[in-house]
Amino acid sequence: MSSFLEELKRRNVFRVAMAYLFTAWLLLQLADVVLGNIGTPEWVFKAIFTVLGIGFPIALLLAWAYELTPEGLKKEKDVDRSQSITHITGKKLEYFTIGALSLVVVVFVVREFMPGAEKQMGEPGSESAEAVPALPSSIAVLPFEDFSEKADQEYFSRGISEEILNLLAKVNGLQVAARTSSFAFAGSDTDIREIGEKLGVETVLEGSIRKSGDKVRITAQLIDIRSGYHLWSETYDRDLTDIFAIQDEIAGNILEALKVQLLGEAEQAIVVERTDNMDAYSAFLIGKERLALLTQADIEAARDKFEQALAIDPDYAPAHVDLAQAWLLLESKEFGALPKSESEPIVADHINKALELSPSLPEAIAIRGLHHLKRFRYDDAQKDFNRALELNPNYAPAYLWRSETFYQQARYLDMLADKEKAYTLDPMSLDISAQLAYDYGAFWRPRDADRIIARMFELHPGHPTAYRVLAANLSANGQYAEANLLLEQAMKEHPDNELFKEWHAWGFLIMGMYDEAAKENNDDVNFWLMMKDGRVEKARELLEKTHPEKDRETWLYNERYFAWAASKEMGLMPLQASVAKTIAWLDEENIPWREDCRLYFIYDLKQAGVTEGMDELMETCRKKTDERVKAQFLCPCSWFNLVLFATLDGRPDDAVFRANEWLDKGDSFALLDMDPVIQEWAERPEYAEILARNAEQVERQQSIYQSGVAARDADAKIAAPETE
Repeated sequence: MSSFLEELKRRNVFRVAMAYLFTAWLLLQLADVVLGNIGTPEWVFKAIFTVLGIGFPIALLLAWAYELTPEGLKKEKDVDRSQSITHITGKKLEYFTIGALSLVVVVFVVREFMPGAEKQMGEPGSESAEAVPALPSSIAVLPFEDFSEKADQEYFSRGISEEILNLLAKVNGLQVAARTSSFAFAGSDTDIREIGEKLGVETVLEGSIRKSGDKVRITAQLIDIRSGYHLWSETYDRDLTDIFAIQDEIAGNILEALKVQLLGEAEQAIVVERTDNMDAYSAFLIGKERLALLTQADIEAARDKFEQALAIDPDYAPAHVDLAQAWLLLESKEFGALPKSESEPIVADHINKALELSPSLPEAIAIRGLHHLKRFRYDDAQKDFNRALELNPNYAPAYLWRSETFYQQARYLDMLADKEKAYTLDPMSLDISAQLAYDYGAFWRPRDADRIIARMFELHPGHPTAYRVLAANLSANGQYAEANLLLEQAMKEHPDNELFKEWHAWGFLIMGMYDEAAKENNDDVNFWLMMKDGRVEKARELLEKTHPEKDRETWLYNERYFAWAASKEMGLMPLQASVAKTIAWLDEENIPWREDCRLYFIYDLKQAGVTEGMDELMETCRKKTDERVKAQFLCPCSWFNLVLFATLDGRPDDAVFRANEWLDKGDSFALLDMDPVIQEWAERPEYAEILARNAEQVERQQSIYQSGVAARDADAKIAAPETE
């Protein structure tokens, strides 16, 4: 036996084994990172693992049977022992093995002691939207299934889950997946471990309800997603009249089970606001379902359901909160642009009532913060969001809303971090997904944006919000042709969506397809077409007859542009009057424009001869522009702001340089020669070159659009059934 072992050593079989194992391990680590980043199917990695496994005994057999000599590879029996160089080959294998072992140690240290380093090996933030990394002490509460004979207790069973989720969400140190995300798996046959991976949690609570007469049986079970084993389970048989006490009892048992598993032994205080009326509760839950769908029709339906719940139980604070949110959403342009004069007293009344009923309700404090945010009271908004997150660190909307306050402070990386946190908590929320996807696009992280948008379409096929964010990202990156082709598909599915129609018309205008733009019959677009053609009087008439209530800011900008153009013949008085009208509106709306960076307004102020506060306005713009550049929060549409600011700042050389960078990034605008700021350096020799480059890219967008239409028509013709 000893002689056999000596022969194994002499033939370097052990050295080959060690070198093979270390090298195979390193190859598997490399394959795991590379294949994961390019979205390769899991079977490819398994195939590599299998091949390496099969290769191991083959390598050992080759090491035993063959020897590497100066003349090449020979069978061991044909090599003269006196001429053998296995001792030299063995030394080389030892050096190779030591080097491989060093790499193994480095990789191990990096992966174990430097969290996030593995992520940096690929694209920043490139984890798949299909699976969110699991966080410690984390749980998702799935909607309980209705096993009643008549299957008529769906909203009641969801209510059980809702209350348990609300209780758990207020526990410090416990990460709880948001309702929108966990409830997306209602009725799904997806494996429980896959659900946990997609939601990024360690544990999942599932259960069922079975109602029979006045009796109800509730079963709950806590599952470890890594092993698939139950950590805890319990069944409750109770009278239906005692259902809310049952909810508290279930939540208490779950928390007790989690203390050892996840949280340690600290006592947890949990408080929840509820109604004891099942009809009010059912209406409230239906309203939440509709609100999450994020269309104007759904928001209006949700508003009606919350009002119904409050008609039954006027003291139900959460219904006041969500009703206020519904009204605030309806103020947005994409959801109908409800005038603030109509919504403001209603919103304020419901927020005050919610806080009167429950002063420490995190959702009520957060909705007050959203109200402040929508009214441009950014400091007050941030204070409320911070307080709400202290009380409920799992409330995803508060992170999303707080991110806007960071944007206003030019804290762009903090803004992104808050949106990423919101997405971690609620990866299936349409609102959170849309805003994070747009920001990823603006931060030049297209792969991350694409993953989120793909998930939105997967969960909500054809949803207008998914179309909206994809079209916005395409346009922001200069892909106007692709955006318009997408919008045409969206308008087929949503023919009444006014926002899609407006964007579609603007897309044609930006691409210089003026005949197509005119056919859209959009007042704003028609104004610019008239100004381009020199139909100044017609443009003035259009301004006078259009009503600015839905978008007063755009209407005021158009009026100022008209006044600027007219000032060449009529003097500065019209522009000065228009600027004064804009300032009056901004002040009336309490918009803090002196702390903002409104580049075209600054230009108009300068043209109108306004000098007071100009240095402060320019300094604000300088700081915000510098922070954008530092954070790389610069899609092509934002890059154009660098051109504008450099021009306003009296740096024409830098403006020309930035304009070429903007064009290098693929953006263009057919009406660039009409831009009053760009015209500031019209006498420079580079001006004609910039316009020529812009025209080439405009023509390219037209060509892409026309090719897309032709391809679409050809596909439609092939797909159409043949007729006799």
